[in-house]
Amino acid sequence: MPTNDLAARLKKARESAGLTIGEAASRLGFANYQTLSNVEKGEREVKAGELALFAKTYFCNLNTLLMGEAESPSEVQLLWRKAPPEERKKEIEAYIKNRFEQYHLLEKLLGNDKVGPTQLTALTPADIRTNHQIDGLALRIGKWLDLGGRPALSLQRVMEQSLQIKIVFMELSDFGSAASTVHSELGSAIVVNSEEAPWRSNFTLAHELFHILTWDTFSPNEIQRDEQLFSEMEKKAERFASTLLLPESEVRQELSGRIVEQKLSFSDVVDIAREFGVSTSALLYRMANLRIMTWEKANELAKNDEFLKIDRRLRKDALCDTPRSERFILLAVKCLRKGLISHGKFAEILDIDRADIDEFLEYRGLTRMEGESVEIVAP
Repeated sequence: MPTNDLAARLKKARESAGLTIGEAASRLGFANYQTLSNVEKGEREVKAGELALFAKTYFCNLNTLLMGEAESPSEVQLLWRKAPPEERKKEIEAYIKNRFEQYHLLEKLLGNDKVGPTQLTALTPADIRTNHQIDGLALRIGKWLDLGGRPALSLQRVMEQSLQIKIVFMELSDFGSAASTVHSELGSAIVVNSEEAPWRSNFTLAHELFHILTWDTFSPNEIQRDEQLFSEMEKKAERFASTLLLPESEVRQELSGRIVEQKLSFSDVVDIAREFGVSTSALLYRMANLRIMTWEKANELAKNDEFLKIDRRLRKDALCDTPRSERFILLAVKCLRKGLISHGKFAEILDIDRADIDEFLEYRGLTRMEGESVEIVAP
């Protein structure tokens, strides 16, 4: 496939992914960067089997590389809680955008690509000025979404199903933390560090939900340029998440059944946090917020060695497999069953080996077969 157009597209895709020619050559398995340089100059043919590797390495669509079709949607602007270092940022954001687009493609193939509601109410800066207003917003959202008395246990499912917020889990390690975005074509998405413990991921989802709900209140550029505004919005997001996931009446009721002579054991505090699906420190600070204990005491306990030891011991069995978006998986399975995507594309989207598809599905109680149709009475 020796065309200058293809060469130019490959070079542009590499640059968009934030990779130097040396880094890309290494990941593509070329012995030296000169081979890739020759490809980008149109002086070396690209084998058909190599194109899929280029697409995967550069986080882009194979058809776009081949034909230059299907122009990518406009820029996806991410609001990072902690941005990756500049030398990795472009690459990480290219991966996130690619995953975002894959998610949207599955929705589109199934005719389910309407952008879900990202704002349940129009919010102005004056609407989120005080803690009381933030608490009120959290209570309204919890009630509107029908999250019940233990919101963390259903939050991800409700956000994905009811709000159609795309949740992307990826290993971030020290390369940034969570991020959120709202896009006019692709909808809204939240990026979560897959290395976080489940109870921390729950808090992250609630925190980033606040940013999605207030996306038009302040522009991401405005927030990222102004350190004071960024810090203030982060505090508001923390307050929103705490109130949403730990409803006052439910917390007080749970505490009242365990407090003996105005005292609460360390293990009881951990058990309550586990029941609400949040970190123990989140519960402690919520209790301080509700004036059940002082902020000084909450800070002291959060750093107490004996308390932390009990917390680790009681939670050691709570860690699970690498988290995934169940909605994303189900959309991919539906597309596979209906023949809308190939087995190769299914494996690519879910980042698994094609030979492992059946094992992947069996582990989750799913099947690649549609099965017979069942006649039903129309509602």
